[in-house]
Amino acid sequence: MGLINWIKAVWNKLFKKEIEEKFDTKILLSNAMETYIDRFYHITTGHPMWEDIEDDIESINFAGYIDDVTAGLVTLDAKIELPDTVRGKMLQESADYVLQVLNDKVSEALGNAGLMFKPNGKNVDYIEPGNFAPTEVDSNGNILGCVFQQQIKRKDYTYTRLEWHRFEEIDGNREYRLSNYAYKSASDSGIGEPCELSEVPEWANFYEDIHIQGVKKPLYAYFKNPAPNRLDRTSPLGVPIWHNCIKELKDLDVAWGRKSGEIEDSKHITFLPETAIRWAEMKKEKLPRFLRALQTGNAEDNEVREHTATLLTEQRIKDINSILAMISMKCGFSQGFFVLDEKTGMMTATQVEADDQETIRTIKNIRDALQKCLEDLFYALNVMIDVDDRNEEIPAEDFNELIKNTTFDFGDILYNYSEDKAMWYQYVNQGYVPAYQYFTKFEGMAEDEAKKMVDEAKGENEAQEGLFGEE
Repeated sequence: MGLINWIKAVWNKLFKKEIEEKFDTKILLSNAMETYIDRFYHITTGHPMWEDIEDDIESINFAGYIDDVTAGLVTLDAKIELPDTVRGKMLQESADYVLQVLNDKVSEALGNAGLMFKPNGKNVDYIEPGNFAPTEVDSNGNILGCVFQQQIKRKDYTYTRLEWHRFEEIDGNREYRLSNYAYKSASDSGIGEPCELSEVPEWANFYEDIHIQGVKKPLYAYFKNPAPNRLDRTSPLGVPIWHNCIKELKDLDVAWGRKSGEIEDSKHITFLPETAIRWAEMKKEKLPRFLRALQTGNAEDNEVREHTATLLTEQRIKDINSILAMISMKCGFSQGFFVLDEKTGMMTATQVEADDQETIRTIKNIRDALQKCLEDLFYALNVMIDVDDRNEEIPAEDFNELIKNTTFDFGDILYNYSEDKAMWYQYVNQGYVPAYQYFTKFEGMAEDEAKKMVDEAKGENEAQEGLFGEE
């Protein structure tokens, strides 16, 4: 979503007021949190508040790099295997659908105030902060009621669909209620007047209002960084993984800009008197590019001046690594996880070692939060199967048993490919592992292809041994 469109999607005061009046509810999204969401988005798009092109302060978007690196560790070799039942197979399709983009979505969530996973009847929608607003939370901060918005422009109108999820007490029973409202407006000053959902073909099949009994959890799943929101303690929304080191991210951009400026100004220049330059031009002599004319205003000034830049590269790198060390710790990683390599000049994330307990703990906490979100998503998808009239013939299943027999598997963040490959090679030589398995695991060969190659090599070796024995 583009920056301008995203800003328009944020629930401004006028829009929140209209929603509260129409729905007779309270939007639990403070002005302070709206401001922070806007800042988070600017930071991860590489245009933070401290950007100042005239002062040579541009963003290297290290926050986005932190998001990507963390998401890569969290979703490393992520696999989900649901039971081999009718519903399990249906939910497995949704799991495979989500797994295709799980790394990207985790990165987005860790770089902002979280991300909503919501079934849409066909697959799953991923809804960013600013496009949803809580209306009810419990004492643990779980979002029990929420309004989602979607906008579509058609000709001269902007259509807005509001989907409101909440629990209601009806005749002494706690029921889940889902309502869809459509509006159209010829301006951007508000959501406009009510209209039929059918005016937008994409919304024609949505239920206008539905009550569902027996629902224990909301029909959406919210994933956020499992860290306390100290920026707005009243908000149920999350904060980015780097929320505690925004100042250090600014310091890093400033330090990197100063280092880049020194390098840019390090070009060697020799200043000659202007008369010498004119003489060379009259003679049509081509001068080296490092020669420049010096205008002194004094015709008798024949002095040659040299410009030699002072590079503080070593000091700059020490300063940058000091900032990176602080960023590493404040993000929950081991000190020195992020580092500037003096040989390559590149900022990298170091390999996670067994003694990096801070990093391991941070990744595990995020993985636990992600698994909880996915379990909530499967619960919502399972309920949606029952709501769809087309699924009347699908037998009921105990969701608790279904999720208990679901396997969530994440890769070992301490895994080292080279060490693993060398170990497997030893296993093959010692006869503990068939050679074809080594080739399929590390050489990318198909199992049939690897077996055929191993058999051919074995046959040739046996033939050579036979000829040698005859001699």
